[in-house]
Amino acid sequence: MVKILLDNGHGYDTPGKRSPIWPDGSQLFEWEFNRDIVSRIEILLKKAGISCVRLVPEKEDISLSERCKRANTIAKQSDCLLISIHANAGGGSGGEMFTYSGSHKSKSYAEIFRDLWKNHFPELRFRGCKEENFGILRESVCPALLTENLFMDNYEDCKILLSECGREKIARWHAESIQTILKRFYQLG
Repeated sequence: MVKILLDNGHGYDTPGKRSPIWPDGSQLFEWEFNRDIVSRIEILLKKAGISCVRLVPEKEDISLSERCKRANTIAKQSDCLLISIHANAGGGSGGEMFTYSGSHKSKSYAEIFRDLWKNHFPELRFRGCKEENFGILRESVCPALLTENLFMDNYEDCKILLSECGREKIARWHAESIQTILKRFYQLG
Protein backbone atom coordinates (compact mmCIF):
# COMPACT_ATOMS: atom_id res chain seq x y z
CA MET A 1 0.00 0.00 0.00
CA VAL A 2 1.23 3.50 -0.84
CA LYS A 3 1.34 5.95 2.08
CA ILE A 4 0.74 9.63 1.54
CA LEU A 5 3.00 11.77 3.72
CA LEU A 6 1.49 15.18 4.42
CA ASP A 7 3.85 17.96 5.46
CA ASN A 8 2.31 21.16 6.79
CA GLY A 9 5.33 23.42 6.43
CA HIS A 10 6.14 26.14 8.99
CA GLY A 11 5.02 26.60 12.58
CA TYR A 12 3.39 29.36 14.59
CA ASP A 13 6.86 30.51 15.60
CA THR A 14 8.29 30.77 12.06
CA PRO A 15 9.17 34.43 11.39
CA GLY A 16 7.17 36.12 8.63
CA LYS A 17 4.93 33.58 6.88
CA ARG A 18 1.76 35.65 7.14
CA SER A 19 -0.30 37.94 4.99
CA PRO A 20 -0.55 41.67 5.52
CA ILE A 21 -3.36 42.78 7.79
CA TRP A 22 -6.09 43.60 5.28
CA PRO A 23 -8.41 46.65 5.54
CA ASP A 24 -11.16 44.41 6.96
CA GLY A 25 -8.77 43.35 9.78
CA SER A 26 -8.24 39.81 8.49
CA GLN A 27 -4.82 38.18 8.29
CA LEU A 28 -3.67 34.74 7.19
CA PHE A 29 -1.05 32.88 9.23
CA GLU A 30 0.54 30.27 7.01
CA TRP A 31 1.14 27.77 9.81
CA GLU A 32 -2.58 27.69 10.61
CA PHE A 33 -3.60 27.51 6.94
CA ASN A 34 -1.16 24.66 6.19
CA ARG A 35 -2.35 22.63 9.17
CA ASP A 36 -6.01 23.18 8.35
CA ILE A 37 -5.50 22.06 4.74
CA VAL A 38 -3.53 18.98 5.83
CA SER A 39 -6.33 18.09 8.29
CA ARG A 40 -8.92 18.39 5.54
CA ILE A 41 -6.85 16.32 3.08
CA GLU A 42 -6.28 13.69 5.74
CA ILE A 43 -10.04 13.36 6.36
CA LEU A 44 -10.78 13.06 2.62
CA LEU A 45 -8.05 10.47 2.06
CA LYS A 46 -9.05 8.35 5.04
CA LYS A 47 -12.68 8.37 3.85
CA ALA A 48 -11.37 7.04 0.51
CA GLY A 49 -9.39 4.30 2.28
CA ILE A 50 -6.01 5.86 1.50
CA SER A 51 -3.25 5.53 4.09
CA CYS A 52 -1.75 8.87 5.10
CA VAL A 53 0.56 10.23 7.77
CA ARG A 54 0.82 13.79 9.04
CA LEU A 55 4.53 14.51 9.44
CA VAL A 56 4.16 17.50 11.75
CA PRO A 57 1.40 17.21 14.36
CA GLU A 58 3.12 19.91 16.44
CA LYS A 59 2.14 23.59 16.19
CA GLU A 60 5.69 24.87 16.48
CA ASP A 61 8.13 24.90 13.59
CA ILE A 62 9.88 21.57 13.12
CA SER A 63 13.23 21.78 11.37
CA LEU A 64 13.49 20.76 7.76
CA SER A 65 16.04 18.10 8.66
CA GLU A 66 13.63 16.59 11.21
CA ARG A 67 10.71 16.64 8.77
CA CYS A 68 12.87 14.89 6.14
CA LYS A 69 14.08 12.37 8.75
CA ARG A 70 10.48 11.56 9.68
CA ALA A 71 9.46 11.19 6.02
CA ASN A 72 12.47 9.06 5.12
CA THR A 73 11.98 6.72 8.09
CA ILE A 74 8.46 5.94 6.83
CA ALA A 75 9.47 5.86 3.16
CA LYS A 76 12.15 3.24 3.84
CA GLN A 77 9.41 0.90 5.09
CA SER A 78 6.83 1.34 2.29
CA ASP A 79 6.06 3.14 -0.96
CA CYS A 80 5.30 6.78 -0.20
CA LEU A 81 4.44 10.08 -1.83
CA LEU A 82 5.32 13.22 0.12
CA ILE A 83 3.28 16.39 -0.35
CA SER A 84 4.33 19.60 1.38
CA ILE A 85 1.52 22.16 1.67
CA HIS A 86 2.12 25.94 1.55
CA ALA A 87 0.58 29.32 0.78
CA ASN A 88 2.65 31.44 -1.58
CA ALA A 89 3.90 35.02 -1.27
CA GLY A 90 6.04 37.41 -3.26
CA GLY A 91 3.52 38.90 -5.63
CA GLY A 92 1.34 36.97 -8.01
CA SER A 93 -1.85 34.99 -8.12
CA GLY A 94 -2.84 31.37 -8.56
CA GLY A 95 -1.23 28.06 -7.73
CA GLU A 96 1.97 26.26 -8.61
CA MET A 97 3.83 23.02 -7.92
CA PHE A 98 7.47 22.31 -7.25
CA THR A 99 9.52 19.15 -7.71
CA TYR A 100 13.23 18.43 -7.38
CA SER A 101 15.26 18.53 -10.58
CA GLY A 102 15.58 15.14 -12.22
CA SER A 103 12.75 13.47 -10.31
CA HIS A 104 10.72 12.21 -13.27
CA LYS A 105 8.15 10.42 -11.11
CA SER A 106 7.50 13.58 -9.07
CA LYS A 107 7.19 15.61 -12.28
CA SER A 108 4.57 13.18 -13.63
CA TYR A 109 2.64 13.47 -10.37
CA ALA A 110 2.84 17.27 -10.43
CA GLU A 111 1.35 17.28 -13.93
CA ILE A 112 -1.74 15.52 -12.57
CA PHE A 113 -2.15 18.28 -9.98
CA ARG A 114 -1.73 20.82 -12.79
CA ASP A 115 -4.32 19.14 -14.99
CA LEU A 116 -6.89 18.94 -12.17
CA TRP A 117 -6.41 22.57 -11.01
CA LYS A 118 -8.95 23.86 -13.56
CA ASN A 119 -11.64 21.55 -12.13
CA HIS A 120 -11.40 23.33 -8.78
CA PHE A 121 -10.21 26.83 -9.71
CA PRO A 122 -11.26 27.51 -13.32
CA GLU A 123 -11.08 31.26 -12.73
CA LEU A 124 -7.51 31.20 -11.39
CA ARG A 125 -4.23 30.70 -13.18
CA PHE A 126 -2.04 27.68 -12.60
CA ARG A 127 1.49 29.07 -12.77
CA GLY A 128 3.19 25.80 -13.65
CA CYS A 129 5.10 22.76 -12.50
CA LYS A 130 8.58 24.00 -11.66
CA GLU A 131 11.82 22.46 -10.47
CA GLU A 132 13.42 23.85 -7.34
CA ASN A 133 16.17 22.87 -4.92
CA PHE A 134 13.94 22.98 -1.81
CA GLY A 135 15.29 20.79 0.99
CA ILE A 136 12.06 18.84 1.53
CA LEU A 137 12.13 17.86 -2.15
CA ARG A 138 15.87 17.26 -2.43
CA GLU A 139 16.32 15.26 0.80
CA SER A 140 13.28 12.98 0.52
CA VAL A 141 13.94 9.40 -0.51
CA CYS A 142 10.44 9.13 -1.97
CA PRO A 143 8.73 11.18 -4.70
CA ALA A 144 7.96 14.61 -3.27
CA LEU A 145 5.84 17.59 -4.29
CA LEU A 146 5.48 21.04 -2.81
CA THR A 147 2.21 22.84 -3.49
CA GLU A 148 1.89 26.62 -3.33
CA ASN A 149 -1.81 27.30 -2.92
CA LEU A 150 -2.52 30.88 -3.98
CA PHE A 151 -0.73 34.01 -2.75
CA MET A 152 -1.32 35.23 0.78
CA ASP A 153 0.02 38.70 -0.12
CA ASN A 154 -2.62 39.14 -2.86
CA TYR A 155 -5.91 40.31 -1.33
CA GLU A 156 -8.16 38.41 -3.77
CA ASP A 157 -6.18 35.17 -3.36
CA CYS A 158 -5.99 35.64 0.40
CA LYS A 159 -9.78 36.00 0.69
CA ILE A 160 -10.01 32.52 -0.87
CA LEU A 161 -7.31 31.16 1.48
CA LEU A 162 -9.20 32.50 4.48
CA SER A 163 -12.62 31.24 3.36
CA GLU A 164 -14.23 27.93 4.25
CA CYS A 165 -15.18 27.37 0.61
CA GLY A 166 -11.66 28.14 -0.64
CA ARG A 167 -10.03 25.83 1.86
CA GLU A 168 -12.41 23.02 1.02
CA LYS A 169 -11.64 23.45 -2.71
CA ILE A 170 -7.90 23.36 -2.04
CA ALA A 171 -8.23 20.19 0.05
CA ARG A 172 -10.43 18.52 -2.58
CA TRP A 173 -7.95 19.44 -5.33
CA HIS A 174 -5.19 17.71 -3.38
CA ALA A 175 -7.32 14.64 -2.56
CA GLU A 176 -8.56 14.22 -6.14
CA SER A 177 -5.02 14.60 -7.49
CA ILE A 178 -3.66 12.02 -5.03
CA GLN A 179 -6.43 9.57 -5.88
CA THR A 180 -5.73 10.04 -9.59
CA ILE A 181 -2.01 9.41 -9.05
CA LEU A 182 -2.77 6.22 -7.12
CA LYS A 183 -5.14 4.97 -9.82
CA ARG A 184 -2.87 5.85 -12.73
CA PHE A 185 0.52 4.82 -11.36
CA TYR A 186 -0.30 2.22 -8.71
CA GLN A 187 -3.59 0.79 -10.05
CA LEU A 188 -5.21 1.49 -6.68
CA GLY A 189 -8.86 2.46 -6.39
